[in-house]
Amino acid sequence: MSIDLDSRVCRNPDILTAVIDEEIVMMSAKQGQYFGLSGIGTYIWSLAEDPVQVKELVEMICQSYDIDAETCRADTLPFLNNMISAGLMNLTD
Repeated sequence: MSIDLDSRVCRNPDILTAVIDEEIVMMSAKQGQYFGLSGIGTYIWSLAEDPVQVKELVEMICQSYDIDAETCRADTLPFLNNMISAGLMNLTD
């Protein structure tokens, strides 16, 4: 499943999380797997607490980090696709 800038994403509420130092450690009880996020991944995770449109995420990232919109889109879309594939985030309506 591929997402685009008009897609809306949010965290999977079934994922257990903890903050350790400056990383977010997550566990999927369903899959029995651990995941970790650091850096900008933690920022994206915080922004996706409630459903958010991908283009809004990209805009917020560009405002908070020194990155141009094209590079941000090129990095953010695959990251979100991976998060959705791993069951950590969901597509919403």
